[in-house]
Order: sequence, then C-alpha cells, then structure tokens
Amino acid sequence: MSNTPLPHLCNKKFVCEIESLCDRNALFLLVDGSAVFGRSGRIDDCVICVSPPIGITGVTLVQFRPPNSNLTTAIGVSQILIDVCNIAHVVEGPFQTSPLAPISTLAAVNLQRTTQIASQPIATRPQRELLDELCDLQSQNIGITTLGGWSIFGILGWVDDCVSVISAATTTNPPVLTLSSITIVGPAFPSATLFTLLGSFRVWSNLRTLTQVILP
Repeated sequence: MSNTPLPHLCNKKFVCEIESLCDRNALFLLVDGSAVFGRSGRIDDCVICVSPPIGITGVTLVQFRPPNSNLTTAIGVSQILIDVCNIAHVVEGPFQTSPLAPISTLAAVNLQRTTQIASQPIATRPQRELLDELCDLQSQNIGITTLGGWSIFGILGWVDDCVSVISAATTTNPPVLTLSSITIVGPAFPSATLFTLLGSFRVWSNLRTLTQVILP
C-alpha cells in the first residue's frame, strides 16, 4: 500500500475486513469527514469502488455527503472510488433506507436539541497507550472518536490488530447511548447531529485513526 497518499493510516487487517463485505450495502465514514453509502466492491491497488446500493427503495445512486453540516441532501453519483487508507469506519447491517437520506424538519429539530446536550464536555480516558486502554474495555458500552471528527457509541465487541468492532448498545445513557442502537456523530450529518442505527448493525473501525476513548 505504498502508493497511497495516506500510508501512515494503512491497516491491512482493516482492509481484509472491508474485503469481506464485498457486494454488501455499507456506510463508509472517511478521515476527511465525508460519508458514502453504497454497495461495497472489490479492492484493487488500494482503491475500493462503491456502486449504487441494492434493495434500497428509491435509491438508485451512490449517496455522498461531504463534511458540510449545511448540506441537507446527499449528493447522488454513479460510482465513488475511495483510497482504503481514507476510511475510518465501515458500518454494515440491515439497511432498509439510505442513512444519508434527507432529514425531515421535525427530525432535524429533535436532533438539534440532542446535539446541544451532546456538546457538553464528556470525560475522556487519558490518551496515553489508547489501544491498550481500549482492549481493557471490551464488552463495555463506550464511545470512540477518530480522525474526520467521527464519534461512535455502542458496545465494544473485540479489538485486534488495530481494528475494533462496535455493535448496538446494551444500555441507555443519554444523549450518547441508546439501547439496541449504534450512535454516530460526524461532520457529514446536518448540524453535526446525533444519528442512530437501530438493529443488528456493526461498525468496523480503523484504530490507526483513533484519537479518544469515551466513557459515557
């Protein structure tokens, strides 16, 4: 992977996990703060091709959101090519609608109120030896923050070779944890709102992008 402009974020184990999701719908959260939703393709020379998702009613194009909180509608494109080292997280699960679909006025109001609460300081674990600290928190409800301004909240499944898996939380701790859901905060969502995925979703994270471990 020496041809990538982001070699310091290269994570072969993470790439292997992405390859296992080939031909499945997935949400990609990138280290530049943008988000892409579509069907994961094969990886060729450090580049993954994302095609339009399958089985999503009303969605015939790849959904793309740049890190612009004022953008209320995702941009539809035919394909997106992504440097795998630019991927901080991949979210997979039973998507029935696009997670980047427009947010209704009522939902936006509710999410904005939630964000105002979430903007209050959250205690973070010391940054020293973060990976070792994270390993000690397996099977706990936590949050992690990575490059790109992404924060993911849920239950930590396992940590291995700079890759972690977070699935739906087993408790509710407002505003960051919701029972049976994964909570995501990031710059690609309108007004950096909290976004929840209810159900059997999983987030695969490249821990080379890890910046904080959060104990709600």
